[in-house]
Amino acid sequence: MFPTGRDFQEMVEKTETGILIHEAASKNILWANPAACRMFGFTLEELRPLKAHHMSSQERQYRRSVGVAWLQDAVVRGSSRRQWKYRTKDGQDFLADAVASRLTFQDGQVVMVEFRNIAEEVELQEELSWVSQSLQRIMTHTSAGIVVLDETNCIEDISPLAAQLFGRTPDELSGVYLEDLGRCEPRLTAEPVVAKLEAAAGPVGIMQEIEKSDGSTTWLSGFLEAVVHDGMTSRVLTIRDVTDRVEWERRHAYQEANLQYLSRYNAMGDMAMILAHELGQPLAASTNYLSGLEARISDRSLDPEALRYGLDRIAKQLRRAAEIVSSVKRYVRRIESTKTAIDLNETVDESLYFVRLRAAERGVHISLDRSRSPLPVEGESVLIGQVVINLCFNAIDEIVLPSTAVKELTVRTARRGEWACVSVFDQGRGMDDDASGNRLASGAFSAKQDSSGIGLIISEHIVERHGGSIRYLPNDPHGTEVRMCLPISESGED
Repeated sequence: MFPTGRDFQEMVEKTETGILIHEAASKNILWANPAACRMFGFTLEELRPLKAHHMSSQERQYRRSVGVAWLQDAVVRGSSRRQWKYRTKDGQDFLADAVASRLTFQDGQVVMVEFRNIAEEVELQEELSWVSQSLQRIMTHTSAGIVVLDETNCIEDISPLAAQLFGRTPDELSGVYLEDLGRCEPRLTAEPVVAKLEAAAGPVGIMQEIEKSDGSTTWLSGFLEAVVHDGMTSRVLTIRDVTDRVEWERRHAYQEANLQYLSRYNAMGDMAMILAHELGQPLAASTNYLSGLEARISDRSLDPEALRYGLDRIAKQLRRAAEIVSSVKRYVRRIESTKTAIDLNETVDESLYFVRLRAAERGVHISLDRSRSPLPVEGESVLIGQVVINLCFNAIDEIVLPSTAVKELTVRTARRGEWACVSVFDQGRGMDDDASGNRLASGAFSAKQDSSGIGLIISEHIVERHGGSIRYLPNDPHGTEVRMCLPISESGED
């Protein structure tokens, strides 16, 4: 049995491919199948009078002259194929793969255009292409290697890059127990690791130290995960070389520890000097009172009232000595503290106790302009306090110079936007006109022999480690403002 003309017409009307019949000479639409009508949203009667620009996208490459030329190419050559962007009745564009073919009917030549909507296909192709390109970029630029382990954590398969990270070839590593190459942290036999892998409950972070044959050490970091596939479970380790990061962290930790040591060592030295100096006066006074009582006892001139007076004076001086010792102990006891939420106002108050002792002996008046609202910051109170003391001591050294007329040190705490600031003002010689706002690192200021000993460079490191800064600014009308600013702690504001 062969299909008849009626059969072909029925097939054309049932197909999901759109079909348009154009007159070869005028390019007018003669007929459209139901699929074409559905895609355009027009009836056949509505489609017939339409021209190319009525049913095509308004983009330049789909203008009427281009469409007519494409159909004419099919008339001349017999067939022409291209992608064409049509427009529906409601103004929506859709991209189609279209083939124009020349046919000869009884009434003359026509051009039959067969088209199908490929917008979704193009979108999917672009997405697949993007994914493919992304994966290719990852595979090209990533420094990660892949290791496949069996249930006993022996290497079943390993990528060339991973083998290179271990300093071996893939053949040399086949069947090798992973921890024989270097200790893993955590250990692969640790109960939490075993339990997570057996339950396929996600990746386990692994750090491994590899000692190579040339004596060098490589640090590898990665994730070990149980992967289920084809009814089997494999352990897949993705690793990368993090040696540079580990070495940087070690150097940073050393510098941090060294800074802590220098800061605390100098803090202890400061406290020792304060103890030696400040305890001398009350102890000397107590000794004098005791000597006086002893002399009166020797010449039998001591009466109960004089004894009571002497003992009262001695007790008062010893209480003063005890207060000095207690204050220093409270301060030093916190030297081993870690970063906590503190109020910068309170740290300044504690630091000024020791500043006032230095200022009193040198005839300098201390003026405090304290912020009424708290200044919450994150940090180590003792180290920040040491910076305040050091800045104040350096200012006192400037104030006591004969050229400084005003023997007053002003300390001010305030909030400046998102910063908690402490400013130390003196009315000394000030800075040169070309002084920059931050001269600390350039060495324009330096610690004196009788200053706190902590040093301005160490002060700068402490403040920078807390995310802040120290600036030197002119104090109007003359003198210097030293301003230390630390970031306001958001947790402290809640």
